[in-house]
Amino acid sequence: MATTLLFTQAKGGAGKTMLLTQLAALWLGQGRRVGIVDLDPQRSASGWAAMRAADPDARPLSVLIESADWRASSDLREAQAKADVVLVDTAGHAEALRLTVMSGADAAIVPCQPSMADVWATAATLQTMRSGRLPFAVVLNRMPPRGRTADAAVAALEEAGAPLAETRVGTRAAFADAFMQGAGATEIAARTRAAEEIRALAAEIGRLVPV
Repeated sequence: MATTLLFTQAKGGAGKTMLLTQLAALWLGQGRRVGIVDLDPQRSASGWAAMRAADPDARPLSVLIESADWRASSDLREAQAKADVVLVDTAGHAEALRLTVMSGADAAIVPCQPSMADVWATAATLQTMRSGRLPFAVVLNRMPPRGRTADAAVAALEEAGAPLAETRVGTRAAFADAFMQGAGATEIAARTRAAEEIRALAAEIGRLVPV
């Protein structure tokens, strides 16, 4: 039975596709059959997958489906039949998330940048996730080493009762470099801080739901 993870955030630019593809590369490297269902009209995850498919040395995805709201349930079932781990890149609006939650996901990852604009946008996502009673974690992404703005954002999320992941992901050049190659930091820069953060996040997700 496949484990299905949603990557969702109402506000654009939070880095959900980056986190999804980084984790996909890690799990592929561990021998898992990984599938992606791309519900985001921007199709960034699909673009990453296409670059990966063009690399003869890269372990390929088991399945990639460019989906849409109206067929999300059937596309998820198809992906779940072909993979051990299915990663869903959702569109930002609440209806797409609601439909996906109803389709049998196991947990959700909600990336959030350390800004008050992102925190405010995350509030709507938190409400939707709670109504679906789905286990989820808010992952602070593109975190600076320090700063009052980031501290204020973390405090606001904690006050809102957001289930914050312990792992915080920084702004790393290795992530951008890997994405352009259809790869992950764990593959092209395995000893970097970027790779360490993705491995730590994957381990934490594994404590939230079996992966």
